[in-house]
Amino acid sequence: MKKKIGAFSIVTLLIAGILLNGSLAQDRTQWHFAEGAKMRLGKGRINDIQFSPDGSRFAVATSIGIWMYDAHTGEELSVLAVLPGGGRMVTTIAFSPDGRTLASGEFDGVGRLWDVLTGKPIATFKEVSSPRYAGLTTLVFSKNGKKLMGATIREISAWKLGEDIAPPTLLKTIKGQKSWQGNMVGDVLMLLSPDTRLLANTTTDWKNSIFQIQLWDTATGKLSHILTGHTRWIKSIAFSADSKTLVSGDGHETIRLWDTTTGKLKATLNWRRGISTHALAFSPNGGLIASAHYYGVKLWDNTIKPKQQTDDAIGDYQHTLEIDEHKDYVSKLAFSPDGKTLLTGSKDGTIQAWDTATGSHRFTVGTGYIEGTRDLMFNLNGDTLISLNRPFNPEGNLQQQRWDLNTGSQLSTRFLGIDTSSMILSPDGKMLAGHDSGNKCVLWDINTDPPRIIDRFILEGFRGSGSNVKFAFSADGEMLATGGEDGLVHVWNLIESKKIRHRFTVKGHKHNIRTLAFSPDAEMLASGGEGGTLCLWRVSDGASLFTSTAHKSLINTVAFSPDSKILASGGKELFLWDPVTGTQLDTSPRKIRAWISKIVFSPDGNTLVVGNWDGILELWDVRPGGLLSTHTGHTWWVEVLKFSPDGKTLVSGSFWDGTILLWDWKTLK
Repeated sequence: MKKKIGAFSIVTLLIAGILLNGSLAQDRTQWHFAEGAKMRLGKGRINDIQFSPDGSRFAVATSIGIWMYDAHTGEELSVLAVLPGGGRMVTTIAFSPDGRTLASGEFDGVGRLWDVLTGKPIATFKEVSSPRYAGLTTLVFSKNGKKLMGATIREISAWKLGEDIAPPTLLKTIKGQKSWQGNMVGDVLMLLSPDTRLLANTTTDWKNSIFQIQLWDTATGKLSHILTGHTRWIKSIAFSADSKTLVSGDGHETIRLWDTTTGKLKATLNWRRGISTHALAFSPNGGLIASAHYYGVKLWDNTIKPKQQTDDAIGDYQHTLEIDEHKDYVSKLAFSPDGKTLLTGSKDGTIQAWDTATGSHRFTVGTGYIEGTRDLMFNLNGDTLISLNRPFNPEGNLQQQRWDLNTGSQLSTRFLGIDTSSMILSPDGKMLAGHDSGNKCVLWDINTDPPRIIDRFILEGFRGSGSNVKFAFSADGEMLATGGEDGLVHVWNLIESKKIRHRFTVKGHKHNIRTLAFSPDAEMLASGGEGGTLCLWRVSDGASLFTSTAHKSLINTVAFSPDSKILASGGKELFLWDPVTGTQLDTSPRKIRAWISKIVFSPDGNTLVVGNWDGILELWDVRPGGLLSTHTGHTWWVEVLKFSPDGKTLVSGSFWDGTILLWDWKTLK
């Protein structure tokens, strides 16, 4: 066990030691776990929020670690973990009844125990090696604290906890029934009841419009009840503290209360206004329910007497308060043990505390809980970074963040009000090109507030839904390339007024286009996509220079060397090409450790930086072709890789973990 924790424990203990010695003021952007990383921006996506049993503190689990806060002031107390890559992210946390231990579960199936006061790791109590990403999504301690139960989409497990720091002993594992798995992990909600007797999970059958909740007996693994009635995707579920009631909310019109003993429906709230419910929570005494929506949070009270006769009621729960101070979806909720405080975690990057009696604001836990990084850009001096983020599940507002790279502080956040998931910044950062709907795209001036539409343009011949439109600007910002589901590549000129004019359309792909890149000299355009097809086009007239099907599967990313003499393409394989002859520079594809998501050449063209779906960076020597080094920083999926104007800093951004890492290139290479 000690060997398994290894270097990870050493790093965590060092962090904990620094914090306990009164150095909380230390610049948290310096916390890193890979040689060469000099700064981290952002704390990641909020996955769970839990109060300690005595209500003195609360923990926040994110896509990169666990933060601990003072529950009365919101002051940051410590960091229990900042996890390395390899697919890990903290999905769920639970305090022991005495508040001294915190259990955490990760997306790749690893579970850990932490000493709350010291921040030290105690043990690793579960590891799922195959299949990957089993996902510990719910954990609950028994009332006496001697047992811990957890569940993934494939199994329910229980562990006995000893008095010492020895790893928990596995008591039993019940393999999951096929029926408690949805179409994908993102479609399944799983929750253990507070008394650990029940496991609730949602099932989604999109084809037949069936949306159900299943209740399982954790002692036997047998199905107890199937809860039916929702007609839309069920987005949130929560147990009452006594485990006797389950509340569920869907993506359109209803919130429902269920009796977990009988499986019968107790009450229904019909919105009739198409309102989605993204999170639900019972207060500890069961007197309140909080429901989170796009515009904020509603509080429902069942202790009001006499009962109000209103349309807004969930059985005996009457609508009493509304909180609408967030600037984006509220996705996480947590009541304090006394029920007097409600924490709301939002896609706007903040966690806020509220008085449940009056609705008054108590404090805000900073900013920086970002996710969905789409693009990054340095200013000309290289001392400021602009990031574009759009949260997901649910999909929130497109945000423009500005970061001071001298201090790591977040200078500003703008909510652009632009509804697009597929986008790209122009090289000067002044324009944004993005998909609108169908075959429609838009060019915005984002230097204005609100952003101004410069021009609209149509992808002629486009027959797809438009969800996969990709974009690329030329280095001088005077050309834009687009590609989508129909396999067509369009090239556009941006004329002096920044209006957009069609240049040519070519077709060389039979499937979706996933990546586009202009050569630095703007004479060539590369396109890659599903089916493993790589195409190279001459920009002057749209002529095909070469087409290759050497890739055995989809191509996620392409990039040119600074002198335009080498083209790299990455997916399940990594290839280097001579653009003039169309020949491979390597006799066989280079062996990689995970699917490639992004590639970029170093400023001198001698090194290729490869980012993969596991959040890991690999550095490859371009000419000899050898792997130089591997660097762990993100917990998943590198979305963006760019160099600073002076070439001294590499920046990487992750879509899933939401964080941005700055690497010292001299040290890294």
